[in-house]
Amino acid sequence: MTNEHITQMANDLFREERERTRLDGWFFIKQLQRRCCEEFADLSPQQRAAETLKVVARELPLSISKNAVFAGTQRDAFARSYALINPTFEVESFAGYCDPTAVFGDITPGEGITQDAIDDARAYEQKGAYAKALGEVYAGVEDLTGEVVFFVEQVTGHLIPDFRPMLEHGVVAVAEKTKNPALKAALEAATILAGRYAEIARKQGQGKLAQVLERVPRYGARTLREAVQSYMLLWQVMCLEQAPNPFAFSVGNADRIFEPYRAAENLDRDSAAALLKHLLVFYNVGDRSWAISQNLIIGGKDVQGNDLTSLTSYALLDAYFDMNLPQPILSVKLHQNTPDELYQSLGRFFFTPGVLTPSLFNDAAVFEVLRRNGVDEADLPDYAIAGCQEPLIMGRDNANTTNSWLNLAKILELCLNDGKSLITGKQIGDEALELRNIRKIFYAAVEKYAAVMAEAANGCSRALSQLPVPFLSAAMGCDEIDMRDPNKQGTKYNGSGCLIHGLAVVADSFVAIDKLLAERPDDAANLVIALQKDFVGYEDLQQFLLAAPKFGNHLAVADQEAADVASRVADIVAAQKNYLGNAFRPDFSTPSTHLLYGYWVGATPDGRRARTQLNYGTDPLHGDANQGMGLRTLSSFALPYEKFSGGYASHYGIDPKYFADAKTEEDKGLAFAKRVVAPLFFNEANAGKVSPFYLYVNVTTPETLRKVLANPKKYAPSGVYVMRIHGTFVNFLDLSPAIQQDIIARLDLESTRL
Repeated sequence: MTNEHITQMANDLFREERERTRLDGWFFIKQLQRRCCEEFADLSPQQRAAETLKVVARELPLSISKNAVFAGTQRDAFARSYALINPTFEVESFAGYCDPTAVFGDITPGEGITQDAIDDARAYEQKGAYAKALGEVYAGVEDLTGEVVFFVEQVTGHLIPDFRPMLEHGVVAVAEKTKNPALKAALEAATILAGRYAEIARKQGQGKLAQVLERVPRYGARTLREAVQSYMLLWQVMCLEQAPNPFAFSVGNADRIFEPYRAAENLDRDSAAALLKHLLVFYNVGDRSWAISQNLIIGGKDVQGNDLTSLTSYALLDAYFDMNLPQPILSVKLHQNTPDELYQSLGRFFFTPGVLTPSLFNDAAVFEVLRRNGVDEADLPDYAIAGCQEPLIMGRDNANTTNSWLNLAKILELCLNDGKSLITGKQIGDEALELRNIRKIFYAAVEKYAAVMAEAANGCSRALSQLPVPFLSAAMGCDEIDMRDPNKQGTKYNGSGCLIHGLAVVADSFVAIDKLLAERPDDAANLVIALQKDFVGYEDLQQFLLAAPKFGNHLAVADQEAADVASRVADIVAAQKNYLGNAFRPDFSTPSTHLLYGYWVGATPDGRRARTQLNYGTDPLHGDANQGMGLRTLSSFALPYEKFSGGYASHYGIDPKYFADAKTEEDKGLAFAKRVVAPLFFNEANAGKVSPFYLYVNVTTPETLRKVLANPKKYAPSGVYVMRIHGTFVNFLDLSPAIQQDIIARLDLESTRL
């Protein structure tokens, strides 16, 4: 086939997938698991999980499209569940993902599935030890999670397997080396699946595909085609093991994974890109690309500083740009020796409307953050991004990255209202207000709630350990111990994540309180009443608070306060120990939860109104930074990035008019590197400190996005208009209205004026 033919097949395959409005495979898997639970009752939990996975590989209905160059799909592992791309999603009703049986509400009767069967399956799951254990955890903290003082969850994905040994040697050779019979059995599932696909391919006259499937993943790959096919089947088995919804598994450095196989056959860039387009389609599931937040990264350096960009890096970029799919996420590692060619290649992404934009990571800074947090020097080049922006070591790090979520703004609300909710009036805490000692009261409350949060998060992890994952464990460097074992550490690195919300809101509130006490002390007594009334009748006081210095404008008092809040809270979080005695990892990111959690926070002393969104990640609250990108960047240098071991989030909305002087996409890519990347990541003004290490951008204007929503047929005739939502990009037209408006609001172009 020609490259053009292979590309056309990839486009046709994506169109086929987008026409799928039912995702029923996970329900069939649940039925098989129920049967196997009785059939293999005498086996250990890990061995039972392995044998069940083999049954799934044998009995799951399979097919191969006529447009497929490769066999395999993720769709049987996912349900139509992810709230933010669900058009019926409403901020007011979002309750998190704490009920493992809620997924049964995401399937409708039909295609041989009756409502009685759905109800029976849900009732069976509710009686299981896993659901009961989770239920007990949430019942114990429901007053605190109900209005999101914190939130906890069981983390099924959010890590990065290392399939390189299986690609190189084959699963048979890997299985021979393992001492664990459960892992050996689980690896068989991959060869079973490949054998069934090979039989289908032969029956359909796809002889070449059948030949490939008869070799991989059983044996080592020799060509790029074999490597991609092997990888897809390994990924499919990994997801089937955790059906439904193993969200946010990530690929890692895909260019380093596949470059040896491309190089071995000296495949040219265009031919490699054509094959890799089919790999990208694989990561899109159903009509709204429901397998969300699966991250693929390219570029970077080794520990000596040598650039590791390869021809496969550029082939992947070509594949991404040409296909422009909602998934998987594209991330790029940058460093001071990143070649101009890479920046030139990125220009087309940033400056083509409706096209995906990659997340950017500063290799030098990430290396230093990981180094300071105990990662061995040899492992540093193997860091990659799990989910949105969490740096993990591929195949060696079980970080449980979204295990807990802490809402600083809600804690501040309780401190200012004697422990009572401004939203519902419910007594949640026992804090006693002393406005002049608000920081002392606040940090004591953070310590108290963080300890309760950590205990509940550990309860979620222990509950999840009842569902062993022997196949995934084999790809995570484990042998005798399941990677979810709550008593012994299986992976080389282990931790639990805590996503911290409301940094700028709290810091700006402290600054505003200080200003009020200093300049209008007689009015200070009205602050609490004003907050309780959401500033109605106290508009003058609100305007005074809004006029106080705000983080993001390079004002020393505000920037230092933000640094202090970030540092002290990070230390409190890092002091918590997870189920294995390892530290919780502070992560200042808020994947649309700045909007969801803000809904449960009353008015705050920075002048923010009740039930409005919090600031995103480490960014200023939108509208509060209005002095342009230069001063906003200088403000960001104040933050203690070395303490953000779990990651953080930051977004620039950029008006494309500031790059009108660059005539070509390549020139714009270089200009973007000079005007945005270098000042933020590689600025001599920040020498001696750990620099910012993450950024994502949307290069557009609110007016443009409003036009897209008003007339999608004109501005997005394909039905796909890709935008960044947080650490992931999605089809803007798939999002719920609340999230669409959030993206528009957070473009915040005054804060990034050049």
